[in-house]
Amino acid sequence: CASATESTPAVEEALRFYASSGDEARLTALLERGIVNVMATDEGGKIAMSLANNGGHTACVTLLEEPMNKAYEEACASATESTPAVEEALRFYASSGDEARLTALLERGIVNV
Repeated sequence: CASATESTPAVEEALRFYASSGDEARLTALLERGIVNVMATDEGGKIAMSLANNGGHTACVTLLEEPMNKAYEEACASATESTPAVEEALRFYASSGDEARLTALLERGIVNV
């Protein structure tokens, strides 16, 4: 991953591994490079945020919050109908207590609730 210049399956797997194992230093270094797709899922459909949360790695969850918000905003910005990314954004905003983003998404009327 050290020489990667874009998100690849190996980079995405490293992201999920660092998040699931609580490796804050490596997770930070990878996120700072700005090349990883934080929405990438493993074989079971889990993203790095879910793996960090399930493992109780609150520092990793905190590190992933800003990139996740950015990814969700990008996914929702151009959406004209409900998509899996929009639905995931809805769940994320609701679970994190982000009332402003949750309200804005609901007001657009594109979410199946």
